[in-house]
Amino acid sequence: MKFTVGYIKRDDEFLFLYRNKKKNDINKGKYIGVGGHIELGETPEECMVREAYEETGLKIENPNRLGTVFYEQDDGYTEEMYVFYIDKYTGELHESDEGELEYMTPEEFYKNPHWIGDELFLKYVFENRKFGKFKLKYKADELVEVEHEQ
Repeated sequence: MKFTVGYIKRDDEFLFLYRNKKKNDINKGKYIGVGGHIELGETPEECMVREAYEETGLKIENPNRLGTVFYEQDDGYTEEMYVFYIDKYTGELHESDEGELEYMTPEEFYKNPHWIGDELFLKYVFENRKFGKFKLKYKADELVEVEHEQ
């Protein structure tokens, strides 16, 4: 499956979504960026704009694609995720039906529950730097293999 995820910057903080509202959610109890499934005929950029609006109420402009992350679970589940840095947007934040939205500094984020592999590409996101491709393999919640291509 193909997805987008974006990190919306405000001053020295980024917007995260604490996933706590959906049943059977692989991300339940973790902080992640906003985003979602790429629909048929949609570019990753179009998806990012749509998903950011649906999940946050913010109208983003010119999302900057930084790289791609390939996730693989030991049960065979895979994701291809396009990662965006976003600092141009308008509108007011609204409540999300997927979880709680919260702005945090990178330091605050690292102290909260998240996928450990996200730290590998987020160090690039927090600096708005391209990172190429990461392949992250998990066994349950444990990161067991990492590959990185610049």
